[in-house]
Amino acid sequence: MPALDHSIQVFPTSIVSRLFRQNRPFSVHDWPGYYGWVILVVGTFGMIAAIPGSPPGMSVFVDGMIESLSMKRENFSMAYMLGTITAGLAAPFAGKLIDRYGARIVACMSFFGLGAVLVFTGFVDRIHQWGLPGVPDHWYAFLLVCGSFAGIRLIGVGFAMTTCRSMVFKWFEGRRGMAAAINGVVLSLGFSSAPVLLNGLVVSAGWQLTWISLGVVFILLMFPLAYAFYRDSPESCGVKVEQGGGSHLSRNRIPVYRQMTGREAIRTYTFWVFTTALALNALIGTGVSFHMVAIAGQSGLDRSEAVAIFLPVAIFHIATTLSFGLFSEKIRMKYGVILMIGAQLLALYGIANVGDAYWKWLFIVGSGIGWGSFGILINVPWPRFFGRLYLGSVNGWVTGATVVTSALGPFLFGLSSGALGSFLPAMAACAVLCPVVIALAIFADNPQRRYAVDSRGEEEENS
Repeated sequence: MPALDHSIQVFPTSIVSRLFRQNRPFSVHDWPGYYGWVILVVGTFGMIAAIPGSPPGMSVFVDGMIESLSMKRENFSMAYMLGTITAGLAAPFAGKLIDRYGARIVACMSFFGLGAVLVFTGFVDRIHQWGLPGVPDHWYAFLLVCGSFAGIRLIGVGFAMTTCRSMVFKWFEGRRGMAAAINGVVLSLGFSSAPVLLNGLVVSAGWQLTWISLGVVFILLMFPLAYAFYRDSPESCGVKVEQGGGSHLSRNRIPVYRQMTGREAIRTYTFWVFTTALALNALIGTGVSFHMVAIAGQSGLDRSEAVAIFLPVAIFHIATTLSFGLFSEKIRMKYGVILMIGAQLLALYGIANVGDAYWKWLFIVGSGIGWGSFGILINVPWPRFFGRLYLGSVNGWVTGATVVTSALGPFLFGLSSGALGSFLPAMAACAVLCPVVIALAIFADNPQRRYAVDSRGEEEENS
């Protein structure tokens, strides 16, 4: 297999190349044990970059920003959608940068850039007060919010999240499912607790200071963390990739016979079925969570009760992530797709009647299982299906699709509420799509099966 170290050598600036050598500030050979576990910890921690712009994290800022900027909810949702679509369309380009320059350089630039955008977002209401000659206030507010969201989603998800995900799963082969389970549990706790923690900060300090504080954290903490501990791949550091997990791998998982580029991956049926499923899950999940306070309010729940729903969801999220992750090396990934979409279908029925205790728990269980499955399916299938060599570009396409639909979710639900007076039409439209994706997933097999057959044929001819 070709070496995975093709990053630093092509970077045009020699000073930067020397600063980002894999043995600076220390060599991983001096680290006790396999350094991939360190990568898992710091890479997972780096994925919190997606929290500020995620719908659960954003949900606590929505009402305050709408009031301060005197915006309509549907216009605010549209600004979020357009900003997020911009980020999604740029994600494949981010994937190419990761493959070319390496995760470490891209991560450092991403964390610094994200911090700057978050600080800007904290001042957006003051900038709006200054006005812009010739531009009506409501259009100026729309442009400011759209630009902020574009930056947060582009840098936080399109670059930082994709970078960390690609880096982490280049370091694991045999225990990739275990790594995905650990990664998913930590992210579940982070994303589920974020609304409660951020809500406390917003209530006590205001949404402006909360945005600014988050920006400072990324600049002063995450940037140096990435420089010190991130490494691009095992091969770039001169160590072997983790191959543990036992002999069952050869019996239950097809080896990678062909390393596929991003462009080759997107030509396969399986790529689009899995990506469509992840995108639909993102559309449903973000649409509901972004408007959770308003949806719950229509069913008679107050703000604190609405935000509190995210916590029990985390219990089922974690349980699903652990069980699915630990057994993912022994099962076919398409069954996970069926589980994920089926769970989100139940969640849609539950959230439509969230004011009733029974239906609320149906939403909690369905949403938890759906997002728990998502955490594994967004990470595990791609190196298994397409190899590790071009994982950045493959992840870039996946991230782009899921980011775009995560933008459409809040807009679709916001439009449903604003134009039709209820979120139910949007929920019904999503519910119709779920069985279609489940049916398509039945035929979504590992693309390496084709090359496995070709390989066996060549062996028989040469025998």
